[in-house]
Amino acid sequence: MGIQLIASDIDGTFLNDQQDFDHQRFQAQLDKLNERKIKFVVASGNQMAHCQEVFAGIKGDLTFVAEDGALTIEQGKILDDNPLKPALLHDTIEYLLTTPMFKGVELILSSQHRAFTNMKMDNPEWPVSSYFYSQLTPVDHFKDIKDPIYKIDAHWVDIDNVREQAALLKTALGDSLGSVMSGFNGIDITMPHVTKAYGLQQLQNRWKVSMDETMAFGDTQNDEAMLHHARLGYAMKNAEQEALDATELVTPLDNNDSGVMDMIDRVLRGEIE
Repeated sequence: MGIQLIASDIDGTFLNDQQDFDHQRFQAQLDKLNERKIKFVVASGNQMAHCQEVFAGIKGDLTFVAEDGALTIEQGKILDDNPLKPALLHDTIEYLLTTPMFKGVELILSSQHRAFTNMKMDNPEWPVSSYFYSQLTPVDHFKDIKDPIYKIDAHWVDIDNVREQAALLKTALGDSLGSVMSGFNGIDITMPHVTKAYGLQQLQNRWKVSMDETMAFGDTQNDEAMLHHARLGYAMKNAEQEALDATELVTPLDNNDSGVMDMIDRVLRGEIE
């Protein structure tokens, strides 16, 4: 039956390094995808509000799998959500803030419409973080937050490679929570069953679309499960090693040359089935 679902990560994948894309070109593509009943899914580790902001102005059938698969929304309706359990959330925050290996960690707790952080507004990283997280709010402590939290984003200003921290955290969390490296040298922490592949499975079940009819694109470790899951799981030409190791398929063009849109054109021309 050919490709019926195309899923793409955002940063380092669909967007170029200036966090932008060719709106006119994609709108034309989406119109054709919608005509052919091919679903397009934004599958991102980002906060839902940010995902929707990125595609503001694009008209048509778009579905969002946000927070690494913890929150799925179709046409403005929540189809599936998996917030962190409060006890696990609080224990993990305490562990991160008190373990010497994680000294200097900056945490962002992401809810659907806002986020909370131990960063200060004068932190040089604030402009970048506030771009990715809508209504980013500095707090002195996290214990009084009542919003459902879908993801903990842990990152460091003075560490260029977080693989050592990521390995230690994965061991410490065990089966209690899941953790993956994301873009911009961060580590995302979610419920253990939550992955982008999990989010896609909920949609595949709803739409009666098989793995063989699914194409996906990603560039970092948090895309690994999704790239394994889809029959045509493509790591970007510019992808990090974890994504490249997840699949034998690599896009001919990188994110700065609209690599995902190039592949969509190939699907629309019938070159890929």
